[in-house]
Amino acid sequence: MSSDQEPLTTRDFIDLLLSPDRLVISDPLVIFSFCPINIHETVADIGCGPGYFTVPLAKSLINGKLYALDIDEEMVAACQEQVEQARMGNVEVLQCGEYDFPLEPASLDGVFMAFVVHHSEDRARFLSAVRDLILTRGWCVVLEWYKKETESGPPLEHRIDPEELVQLATNAGFRSLGWRDLNGEHYMVTFRRS
Repeated sequence: MSSDQEPLTTRDFIDLLLSPDRLVISDPLVIFSFCPINIHETVADIGCGPGYFTVPLAKSLINGKLYALDIDEEMVAACQEQVEQARMGNVEVLQCGEYDFPLEPASLDGVFMAFVVHHSEDRARFLSAVRDLILTRGWCVVLEWYKKETESGPPLEHRIDPEELVQLATNAGFRSLGWRDLNGEHYMVTFRRS
């Protein structure tokens, strides 16, 4: 962004995150086809933002339950709006803290986190807090930005390479099931709680 451009307002950022143009590089249906999702599970979308992945994820959990969690009040409100428009009765949208979640320990079959880990000030603490929510042998899918320059995305110093993410998650009590490239800018890692 050049210095003469106005920074994005929260509403502009929400519109950007919900843009249909994202389907070209981040199609939720393609991404979920690589996830170990079962239609009966209880899952959390941590860092749900305005709900770009929330509604498609809820549709994958036909007989399950989805908790959509975010620390930002405006994102929570935008996600709630998306859920209501889609008439998804299996979703509960909740505000959370960075390391504190309004869910019981070991209450989830799985966690989905898209472009969230790089935001954390203490990634090890964050991943440990997420692990505590997941049942033993439950899954966690993480989408992140490669640590390289791209036209959009977070600053390079905030990004995290797949190998670094796997090491952090392993230290937090996860076992990596492998990672895959999504589009040259983003990657996906699947973990199990050890």
